[in-house]
Formats: sequence, structure tokens, C-alpha cells
Amino acid sequence: MTRADMIAPAEPLLRQQTAFQDVLIAEHPQYGRQLYIDGDLQISSVDRAYATAMVAPVLTTQPLRRVLIMGGGDGGVLSEVLRGADDAGQPLEQVKMVEIDRDVVALCQHHLPELCDQAYEDPRSRLVIGDAFAQLDQEHDLDAVLYDLTFDPVREDLARDDFVAQTVEKMADSVRPGGVVSMQCCGVGPTTDGDEVGHAALLETVLDATRDHFDQVIQQQVMIPSYEGLWTFIAARRPD
Repeated sequence: MTRADMIAPAEPLLRQQTAFQDVLIAEHPQYGRQLYIDGDLQISSVDRAYATAMVAPVLTTQPLRRVLIMGGGDGGVLSEVLRGADDAGQPLEQVKMVEIDRDVVALCQHHLPELCDQAYEDPRSRLVIGDAFAQLDQEHDLDAVLYDLTFDPVREDLARDDFVAQTVEKMADSVRPGGVVSMQCCGVGPTTDGDEVGHAALLETVLDATRDHFDQVIQQQVMIPSYEGLWTFIAARRPD
């Protein structure tokens, strides 16, 4: 089930074909401004619960100094890391957000400013326009990684189970002992064709891969307003 299928139609405001994808900014009478990518709803201006669910698990990491966000072009997770670290008294030094599509960042800054707020002006934030997976390969001894991308394989010749296993292993290699990863995973319930097994299978695949490298694995099912349903998030800690 795509996220777009979960809500009533919204009024399109702007459509742009970027170098990577079709981006639509829309206005919903209940959920406010919305970001769609390739027809799939990503986030709405009222959906702060999404960023809160992603960020809350990493705020327990002591100390939280260096953070990598994979994806997250709307800026909501970046903003929540900065705000949450301040509220928790964490000695945050740098949070690096890697987003492949510069146009998504710019469009969200202009049309959904509630999400990113002033995050890009914070001296602790660093925006990298590029491949998040390539960046992950270069990172070591991070305190936390937040995975705000799809679990669909980036290559057609790679099975999803293999993609998930490789991605989780690379995240484990990039964080220090005691470091934390937090991932958005999937919806809860049936897909549009009634295949409830689809989400359950993906969730189990991600959980299995996570348990291979991490302990204290937790999952949250959080109501995201504009999805009109629950979304699953997974977090885990690398053993000392």
C-alpha cells in the first residue's frame, strides 16, 4: 500500500521533475502542505510524530556527538535531532544529513518550512548532497545513524532481503560500540491489494538483519496523522 492510497486527494500546488524523481507539493484541507515523490506521500506539515519516533531512541545514547541521517530531505528529522539533543542536554557536535536530491531540500524549505525550521542554519548541521549509501561507507565511530530511506533495493539485480542485510550490516560497521541506529520501516496492515503479508515480511526481514548485529532491538508502531494509520519504526544498540 502506498502512502498516497491512505488519504483523500489533496490539491496540487507545484510539480517538478528533478534529476532523480517526480516531486509534488500539495495542500490538504486537514493535513496541510504535503510532499509526494513519484506519487507516494512522504510527509505532511502536521506529521511531527514521524520525526519524533525516528529521533527519540537515539537521544538515550551517551554521549551523542556525531549523527548521520540517511535521506530525510524534508529536514524534519534533522530539526528534531537538533531540538531533541538540546532538550536532553546532549553534547551534539555534528549531525550530517545526506540527501541525493537538492531540489527536494529546496522545495521543502520553501513550501514546508514547519518541518525543517531553522535546522540548516544551525552550525552543528551539515547538509551533504549525494549518495547516502556511499557516505555510509566512509563513516566510522558514529554515535547514531538514522535511516530515513526506503528498503526497496537501489539496484534491480539485488533482492530486497540481501539489500536489507547489507544495509544494516553497513550501519553496524559505521557506529561505535554502544551506538544506536533508528530506522523507518513500513506500514501496518494490508497493502492496497490486500496483501497484509507484504508489510509483515518486510518487518521480519529488517528485524532479523538488525538482530544479527545489534541488541536491545525495539519496534514502535506510531500513528502518523496524514498516513491515517500506523507506521513501524525500529531502533537498536550496537553491543559494547
